[in-house]
Amino acid sequence: MTATPDPRDFQTEVLNRLERLEQKLDDDIQRLNERTDKWKERFLRLSKDNLAISRTVIIAAATVVIFGSLLDKAEIMVEGAAKLLGK
Repeated sequence: MTATPDPRDFQTEVLNRLERLEQKLDDDIQRLNERTDKWKERFLRLSKDNLAISRTVIIAAATVVIFGSLLDKAEIMVEGAAKLLGK
């Protein structure tokens, strides 16, 4: 003859499983938050690096444009200076 399981034992087992499941879920959420924070840091670092590179490129391009336009006028300025100095 088989004995019927005690309902309290069944409830206890279900509650234990639920607690383990809740703990596992909490652990998974914690790991997900840690990974999210790491990726956020990486993204912010990459954004700052890209900003620095963009500034460098913009400054270099502006310098080329400004000095390029001055180089066109440099010949005239040298000729004018030579005339002023009498050479």
